[in-house]
Amino acid sequence: MAGTGLLLQLHDDPLAIVKALREQRWFDLAAAVEIAEADVDPMQALTDPAFYRSIRDAITLYHLKGYRAFDLDKIRKKAGP
Repeated sequence: MAGTGLLLQLHDDPLAIVKALREQRWFDLAAAVEIAEADVDPMQALTDPAFYRSIRDAITLYHLKGYRAFDLDKIRKKAGP
């Protein structure tokens, strides 16, 4: 939920991920990067179309802002066990 929440914050706050970096919220960042890399499950479009559109738009913003360059392994190491 933390990663989804962070991604969905991009709709209202384009700097949500930057703020999470500044606040060193590594767990949230790792979850968001993992979700964005895996992409949204197309079955979500059938079961919850509104959520699917929202998360799809958020992942698109994530990629457009260049956050695809994040290294998930490095962020996970910072997040700890």
